Amino acid sequence: MNDKIREKMNIVVISGPTSSGKTKKAVEFCKRAKGEIISCDSRQIYKYLDVGTNKDGVFLRDGVRKIDGVLQYLTDIINPNQNYSAGNFVKDADLKILKIFKSGKIPVIVGGTGLYINALLYGLDEMPKANESLRKKLRTKSQYELYDKLLKLDPVAADKNKKNPQRLLRALEVNILSGKTMQEIFSSKYPRYRFKHYSISVENKILYDRINEKCRYMIENGMIEETRKALDLGFDKNCPVFSSIGYRHVINYIENKISKSNLIAEFSKDTRHYAKRQNTWFRSQSNIKLIREHTNYSFL
Repeated sequence: MNDKIREKMNIVVISGPTSSGKTKKAVEFCKRAKGEIISCDSRQIYKYLDVGTNKDGVFLRDGVRKIDGVLQYLTDIINPNQNYSAGNFVKDADLKILKIFKSGKIPVIVGGTGLYINALLYGLDEMPKANESLRKKLRTKSQYELYDKLLKLDPVAADKNKKNPQRLLRALEVNILSGKTMQEIFSSKYPRYRFKHYSISVENKILYDRINEKCRYMIENGMIEETRKALDLGFDKNCPVFSSIGYRHVINYIENKISKSNLIAEFSKDTRHYAKRQNTWFRSQSNIKLIREHTNYSFL
C-alpha cells in the first residue's frame, strides 16, 4: 500500500488487558458507526483453538468471523505449529484495513497484543530473519539458560517472556543478529495511519475476579478437550501456541504433572500477571486515551 494513501486513512484502535471487554465495546461501536473489526490477538490467529483463546462469534471462512452481525478478520489463519510475528500482522492488517476502507466502513483494530498494535501504528525496524544455525545452537539451552543470557542483553524482553521459551529464543536471536533490544526494534516512529487509540481501564479487583471466573470456565467447558484434539491431529506439545498461558498449563495437566485444581489456580494466576503487564504497557504509551468499561460507544 502506498504510504501517502495509508496516512490518509482513519482507523480506531480499542485495546486493553484480557477480560476488559474490548470485543464487546468494539461490536457496540461497529454496529452504530459502520465498522468492521481486525483482531489483534497473538493467539486467536491459530486454528482449532477457540476456547482457550476466547474467540467470539461464528467462524465463516478464511479467517473471517461474525460477532452479532459484525465481521471480524484475522482469526483462525495459521496452524498451531506455525510461527507468526508482528511483521506478519502488519502486512495482513494493512490488507484488511484497505479492504474495509474501500468498502466505506471504519477499520477497528481490537486486541491486547501491544507489540502488534505498536508495529501497525508506528512501523518497526527490519527484523532479522530466522537463522537456523543460531537457532539450533540456542535450542540446546534450557529455558532458564535462555532467560539468563537474554537478561544480560535485553532485561525488559527477558522479564516479559521468561515463561515463554519460543519468545525468549526469538528475542535472543534478534539481539545477537542485530545488536538491538526488542524495545529498540519496536521504538515509536512517525504514525503510519491517522488513528484514535482507546484503551479500556477496569478496576483491578473486578478485572482479576473476572479473569479467575473466565479461566475456570474455559477449563470446565472444553479447553482440555480441544488441546487433546489438537495434539491428536499431530501437533506437537512444543508448538508455539502451546507455550502460551493456559495451554502450557493444560499440557502439564494432560501429562499428569498437576491436578485440575492446580491447573485452574496456575492458569488464573499467570493470566492475572499477564493482565497487569498489559495494563502497565498500555498506560505507558503515548497517544492513548484511557476509557472506562462502561463508557458509551460514542467515545469516537
